[in-house]
Amino acid sequence: MRAWGSLYLVRPDWDGPEEDRDEAEVEEFEYARRFLRVAPELWRLAGDHERAATIEALIDQVYKRERRWMTASEIEELLQMLNGIEDALVGTVVDEHWMLRPEQVPELRARTNFLHLEESRGELAVSGVASGISDVYSLCAILRKARDRGLLVSLD
Repeated sequence: MRAWGSLYLVRPDWDGPEEDRDEAEVEEFEYARRFLRVAPELWRLAGDHERAATIEALIDQVYKRERRWMTASEIEELLQMLNGIEDALVGTVVDEHWMLRPEQVPELRARTNFLHLEESRGELAVSGVASGISDVYSLCAILRKARDRGLLVSLD
C-alpha cells in the first residue's frame, strides 16, 4: 500500500469506467491514507496485537478488490476497532499529555514505521505518538463523515 496517498469519500451508486472515477468522488483527504497504517502501530504499542492484525486484515481485504472502496459495514467495523486507542496508550506508553519519555523514543523508533519518531525531529520526537493519536482521530472523523452521509471510502 502506498501510505502517503489520499482517502476519498465516494458515492456508493457510481458505476462508471475507472478513468472517470473522479466523478464518484465527493471529498478528498490528502495524505490521510497513512492513518490506516498508523492505527495498527499504535495498537501494537499498546499491546493489542490482535486488534492491530484485524485492522490490517480489513485494509488488505479492501486492497485486494478491483475497486478499492470500503463498504459501509467495513467503515463501521474499522470505527469500532479504532475506539479506545487513547485509553489504551495513556498511562502505558504515553503520559496524560500523549508525550513519550525521551528514553522511550529510540526503542519505539525501532518498532514502528509510520509514527513521527524520526531522529531528524530531535526533541520533538517525544510527540510522535501524540501525532499518531491525532491521526487516528482524524481517520475516525473521515469514517464518521462517510457513514453519516451514506458514502463509501476509496483507498485509490
